[in-house]
Amino acid sequence: MRVLITGGTGFVGRPLCAHLLAQGHEVVVWSRTPQHALNLLPKGVATVAEPEDARGIDAAINLAGENLGSGRWTAARKQRFLDSRLHVTRRLVDWMEQAGVKTLISASAIGFYGARGDEVVSEDDMPSGAMQGGLDICSAWEAEAKRAAAFGARVAIVRIGLVLHPEGGGLQQMLLPFKLGIGGPMGSGKQWWSWIHRHDLVRLFTHLLETEDAAGEFNGTAPNPLRQRDFAKTLGRVMRRPSFMPTPAFALKIALGAMAELLTQGQRVLPRRTQESGFCFTYPELEGALRDLLQRPEKGAA
Repeated sequence: MRVLITGGTGFVGRPLCAHLLAQGHEVVVWSRTPQHALNLLPKGVATVAEPEDARGIDAAINLAGENLGSGRWTAARKQRFLDSRLHVTRRLVDWMEQAGVKTLISASAIGFYGARGDEVVSEDDMPSGAMQGGLDICSAWEAEAKRAAAFGARVAIVRIGLVLHPEGGGLQQMLLPFKLGIGGPMGSGKQWWSWIHRHDLVRLFTHLLETEDAAGEFNGTAPNPLRQRDFAKTLGRVMRRPSFMPTPAFALKIALGAMAELLTQGQRVLPRRTQESGFCFTYPELEGALRDLLQRPEKGAA
């Protein structure tokens, strides 16, 4: 397939482009700075400044949006998070209708479900309780993507959890305290963290793209979420570093603003529809995922 991707130069977008190319697909990235994007993307990816410049597109993957971890959350920043997602998704769906593109795989986040405590949630559950950090962003973002169904497009929504990779995301931010010997649980440590290895997330987007009857909502989380204190213990064990130094919730609130709610409330999310679609996780357990990410041999080693 020839696939148009938004957000292709991001933390998930770049490895997804590489994976799609390896699977034999053609990849076109829509970027505001297409020439600069070429320097960041794998060889073989084409770029366009506007979706109308793309030709022969069979499907779209929507990853666009300002990075949620790009600084302390304020009211103005949360508005930018929302605007960046809605603007691109709206334009993408409008273009798809005009161009006759009938497949859309669009990102969302498990913040959609709201704060749920110990309750197990899956794709069939609706939001409940306060939305974390004001993340009614997710509902509005999904609604824009689902407009494509009105003109007969297949729409699959991927609700993404904590994406693990040392190059970015939450894991990158956690590594330094553990390396310094001051890592440990955040807040109470009782909150559930639903995570996914970045490689599995890339594979999931590809799986949904290639599975013709996959439509609706799919959780981009591994099948074994953990309480945050157990996450910290596992990370400490893999890194062979202490994991007993707690970070109080008030300290996170001071440092991160409303974003702290994402870390201190959490959700216990299971990927039921994801697995029912035939997707198999390479890294279903946290320890195996962390060992793959953090204990890889040095380049050139046997």
